[in-house]
Amino acid sequence: MTNPNYHQWPAKMQNEYDKTAKKIQKYGHTIKGIKDVRHFAYTLGASFSTGAEFLSFFPLGGEGLSTIGGVMNRIIRLVKDGGLTLNSQILNNESVYYLPIGMVVLTDDIKDMAESEWAGQLQRDAFLAEFSTDDHQLFLLLASDKDGNLPWEPECGNYWPDICPPRLVAIAQEILTDDDDFLMRKSKDDDDYYTTVRGVRYPMLAELSPQDMIKAYEMGVKEWSARFPKGNYELLLATLTSLFKNEVVVTRVMNNNFMYFDINNISESFKDDFPNDLFDPDDKTRSSFFDGKKE
Repeated sequence: MTNPNYHQWPAKMQNEYDKTAKKIQKYGHTIKGIKDVRHFAYTLGASFSTGAEFLSFFPLGGEGLSTIGGVMNRIIRLVKDGGLTLNSQILNNESVYYLPIGMVVLTDDIKDMAESEWAGQLQRDAFLAEFSTDDHQLFLLLASDKDGNLPWEPECGNYWPDICPPRLVAIAQEILTDDDDFLMRKSKDDDDYYTTVRGVRYPMLAELSPQDMIKAYEMGVKEWSARFPKGNYELLLATLTSLFKNEVVVTRVMNNNFMYFDINNISESFKDDFPNDLFDPDDKTRSSFFDGKKE
């Protein structure tokens, strides 16, 4: 199938359309991974065989996309084979994933909001709209922490309560548990959990390593911003300055992402990660940085 507007599109859109069509023709669906302020992935094409598409907020660095993509693929396969009924539930099924997965069908108004803000190509006026059904359901998949605690649970550790937008976590909690205290607890917890250094709120989960930040600094704001127009150079530079001044420290977390902490406010579950050598620039790099920031 070819969109009637195909020949009016720029080459980049045509290429995206062609790649999507080939993957769906070969596999029945495809998975889009988006690295923005939030990392997330969603399916296109699954609704032709299951009636549903799937959205999940998940760190996509390293093997992240293949991990959540594998979860989606296994859910779709189970549904197609009759081994799983699509409804809101907590999946404790090792054939899907070795940790619990929350699975929630979104109501039409929340579905429209989620597709408008994140899963854009599932909207009916998107240029890839033909690769999902007009009446598809949208299921939100929520990952648990390493101990199996889901994001709304008070015991859920590390960065997992913050991966998914709080409003969606709250909706999932209410649907799956009949409780609705997540947003209230999160507001209180955030006051205790987060601190601000040089205008940046920590802890902060990022795909960029300290070495990536140093390379960005060495490029300078103009070159880096041209390469990464959605990037926030001011935030990057503030974090790098805090690293050099020993105000902020960093550790590696799941799927080769990085968690940055205010050195005076390191979460208990990460204290054993420090000290480490993830940020250990040589004297030349230190001197260059303190001689003046590049413009």
